Amino acid sequence: MTDQEIIDYFETAQLPQTLRIDRAITQFDVKDAVERNLATLKTEDKGGHAKHRLIQIINALENPYAGPEIPRY
Repeated sequence: MTDQEIIDYFETAQLPQTLRIDRAITQFDVKDAVERNLATLKTEDKGGHAKHRLIQIINALENPYAGPEIPRY
């Protein structure tokens, strides 16, 4: 997915307040996180971590995680 495709995706995406990305990761304040990562993606040459996180958010929006959480002791 190119940087422009990611930017275009989030222009129309409906973002929840909290999003479960996988078993170990829950993203709080999704809208703020997306804005922060998009800004980083636009300003950095590589933006590797920001792009990775945005792709994780896209995958979680399209395929919500429905598995168990990490057990708490």
